[in-house]
Amino acid sequence: MIELRAGDLTTTWHPDTGMVCSSLRHRGEELLGQRGGLEAYRARGAAFGIPLLAPWANRLDAPELDGPDGPVTLDPAQVKVDGAGLPKDGLLAGVPWRVVEQAPERLVAEHDLTPSQERWFPFPHRLRVAVSLTGDALAVATTIEATGSVPVPVSFGWHPLFTLPGVPREALEVALPIGDELELDPRGIPTGRRVPAAWTDGPLGDRVLDAEYVATGDAFVLRGGGRTVTVAFGAPGYPIGHAWAPAGEAFVAWEPMTAPTNALRSGDGLRRVGPGGALTATFVVRVTG
Repeated sequence: MIELRAGDLTTTWHPDTGMVCSSLRHRGEELLGQRGGLEAYRARGAAFGIPLLAPWANRLDAPELDGPDGPVTLDPAQVKVDGAGLPKDGLLAGVPWRVVEQAPERLVAEHDLTPSQERWFPFPHRLRVAVSLTGDALAVATTIEATGSVPVPVSFGWHPLFTLPGVPREALEVALPIGDELELDPRGIPTGRRVPAAWTDGPLGDRVLDAEYVATGDAFVLRGGGRTVTVAFGAPGYPIGHAWAPAGEAFVAWEPMTAPTNALRSGDGLRRVGPGGALTATFVVRVTG
């Protein structure tokens, strides 16, 4: 566990456990949804705080990938699956990372895909996460570097859950920086169609969110109780954002994604990093109030 402090902000990261961020506190009050916490994340990859989803974010529509030497069938015992049995959230939940830089306001950690992980994702690469904290903002830069002889498909994302202490769900003011909505089928898989977004900014109320959008690059805004959290990302790093606010939970997830859900299978919006190349994507969380 490594804690960074700057001004009114404190953040806690766990390089020994998937490089998950378990906490972001403003003047001592928690801004991240905790749900089952670190133990549930360790046990079953349950989302809380700010987890990294890699090498793919969200679901695949079948447990098979096109590898450089032919199809690869994912073992359900080796990957997290959803209620329909679809592979979900990648391979790296809870795995250890190595710290390469540490300072009071900065942390850098790396993870190279292991041979056992390459069995299920045969694209050798290194992930590097650089966390920087200032008095009012948290910046997270993620770099994927192709370390082998084959291009690496880029489909990772993060799953931050934001909340405002003391503010009930119905009173959370939410603004989404969105373009078109990516239509999802009942399994949560994009159909390939883009439609006008139905969301309207305002109080969350009793609305339930589970939708994927083209991210415009403007800031997501969560406001209430005299405090405002904004999250900024967009193309080219994170061109897609997924919004999630399940019933009965007082948090809103705004997920930066390098490609749409299921891009490893569909090819839609999928980029590749050539051997020796790298791609960096950054999101910034700012807190005022």
